[in-house]
Amino acid sequence: MKDLSGKVAVVTGGAGGIGRAMAERFLTEGMRVVLADFDQAPLDDAVESLQSGSREVIGLLADVTKRESMEQLRAATLEQFGAVHVLCNNAGVANTGVGQIWEHEDVDWRWSLDVHLFGVIHGCAAFIPSMLEHGEEGHIVNTSSGNGGLTPFPSTPTYAVAKAAVVTYTECLWAQLRSTRIGVSVLFPTGYTPGLLNTGIWNQRDRPPEYATATPRPPRRGLDEWVKRAEQEGRSVQFTPLDEVADQVVTGIVQDQFWMHVPREDADARVRERVDSLIGNLPPEYLMTGPG
Repeated sequence: MKDLSGKVAVVTGGAGGIGRAMAERFLTEGMRVVLADFDQAPLDDAVESLQSGSREVIGLLADVTKRESMEQLRAATLEQFGAVHVLCNNAGVANTGVGQIWEHEDVDWRWSLDVHLFGVIHGCAAFIPSMLEHGEEGHIVNTSSGNGGLTPFPSTPTYAVAKAAVVTYTECLWAQLRSTRIGVSVLFPTGYTPGLLNTGIWNQRDRPPEYATATPRPPRRGLDEWVKRAEQEGRSVQFTPLDEVADQVVTGIVQDQFWMHVPREDADARVRERVDSLIGNLPPEYLMTGPG
C-alpha cells in the first residue's frame, strides 16, 4: 500500500498504548480509523483525544476472544466506512501466570492464548474475506513481541508461548495471501532501540469471570516496581517512545515489510544464539541471560 490517505484502518487494543499510537499515526496519514477495545471508558477517552478537525475516528467495543464479537466489529465498520484496508490485531494482556510454569492453571493459559493468539485468529477470520472481496490493496499487522516472538523470557511463559504462536500464524498467513493484494506483517514492538514500552499492559486489570483462578493471586508487578527492581540490580532503564513504533508500522505497510522491527544489537545477538543452539544441538543457554 503506497497511499494510505482515505483508507480505513481497524486497530484492536486501540484505547491505549501501541494501538492508540498507531491510530494517531494513521490519522496523520489521512486514514479513517476504528478503535476497538474491551473497556468503554478508556475507549471513549481515546476517541475524544484523537478527534480534531476533519479526522474520522470512531470507537467500538469488541472482545477479541469471541469470534462473534469480531464479526460484529466488522459489520459495524463496514456500515460506517464501507470497507477495511488495514487491520491491526494488537490487543494484549500482561503475563497471566504466577509462579512456576507447571503451577499455572488452565485459565492462565487460556486467557493469554485467547487474547493474543485467538485475538489474531478471530480478527483475520472476520475481516480478510471482506478485504479480499473489495479487491483493493490491504494490509494485516499482527502484534507479537520480542518475548516469545524472537526468544522467550522464561519468567513469563504464558505470554511468551502465545506471542511465539502469533509469529507462526502470521508466517502461514503471509504465504497464503502472497498471491493477493493483501500484505502481511508481524510487529515486534520490543525490537526497537533499547527501552521499555509504557503501555496499558502494565496496568492491573481484573480478570474476566470466565478466566477466574481457583486460588487467589498476589498483585502483579507494575511498571514502577519493575523499574525499581531493575535499577536496584544495576540495570539501566529507558523508555521507547510509542510514536517510534507507530512510525515503523506505517513504514512497514508502505514498504510491504513482513518483519516489522528495528535491528537492535542485544536482540539480534539473542536470535543468533538461539539459531546457533539449534544448529549445533547445544543447550539453550541464551534463556539464562534475558530479562527476568
